[in-house]
Amino acid sequence: MKKDVSYFEVYGKGNYTINDNWQFGVTEYYSPNFLNSGAWGDYASITGKYTAPSSAFGTSGIGMYVSGEFGRQWLGTSDAFYGTGAGTVFASGIPYASYDTWNIGIGFTYKVFTLDLRYSDTDLSKGNCNAFTSAFNASGTSNVTPINPLGAGSNWCGAAGIAKLSADLTAMTNLK
Repeated sequence: MKKDVSYFEVYGKGNYTINDNWQFGVTEYYSPNFLNSGAWGDYASITGKYTAPSSAFGTSGIGMYVSGEFGRQWLGTSDAFYGTGAGTVFASGIPYASYDTWNIGIGFTYKVFTLDLRYSDTDLSKGNCNAFTSAFNASGTSNVTPINPLGAGSNWCGAAGIAKLSADLTAMTNLK
């Protein structure tokens, strides 16, 4: 990969809250030079969240939600830096594969703390993941794709379980 992967991106999102329990949204992100690769990138998704009534756990102060997202990442062709060499099919750059991504999770809140447990996955193959990420630990030869002719595969884009514990300390009123 290039030493500097900084890039410019614009985004927008909208949420619609039906009531105290249900919220739905859409997101859109665009970059003319995603990860400084030379390829344009466009990501769009839909989101949903259900928040349990505050009485779900009695008077304990514990809250709960279930949320998810389904998105699509479209990608253009990289610049020649990522090309596969003069005289080859991709000498002027790699036409990156577009892919779907999704996640679903459950979260628990108590005062300023949130514990979010989430499953995330994608349909990006191990071979196309390697072509896109240039993973230093890619291995094997069986993940051949049109943009990954040597067949090395990367697990960087696969399914993952994620646990996140966070605390909201943005307002002094939360520190009581």
